[in-house]
Amino acid sequence: MKKLLVILLALAIAFSATPSFAQRTVKGASAQAQAVASDEAVFHRVGDWFATRGKSPEERQAILAERKAKRAAARAEKEARKAQKQAQKAMKQQKAKMQDLQKTMKK
Repeated sequence: MKKLLVILLALAIAFSATPSFAQRTVKGASAQAQAVASDEAVFHRVGDWFATRGKSPEERQAILAERKAKRAAARAEKEARKAQKQAQKAMKQQKAKMQDLQKTMKK
């Protein structure tokens, strides 16, 4: 009975450490890291700190709000470009499918 448990445990460890499992974990971690990335990234905070150094609290808040708005606008623009590219790709695919369908109907 103990030998069977040891063998099952060894098999479980061997199958859980396969390279394909490790690759899936890395991809998932990368996607998760991108999802978490935001305006609170270290390089944004450091830049904000330098921009607001020696300013009054009112000026500091105004500068931070302006920089945050610029980052949000840039992010929205990037997402819009990405969506446009995806729409163009989908249109090309649909056009190709329609042309193939027309060719098959003519035959």
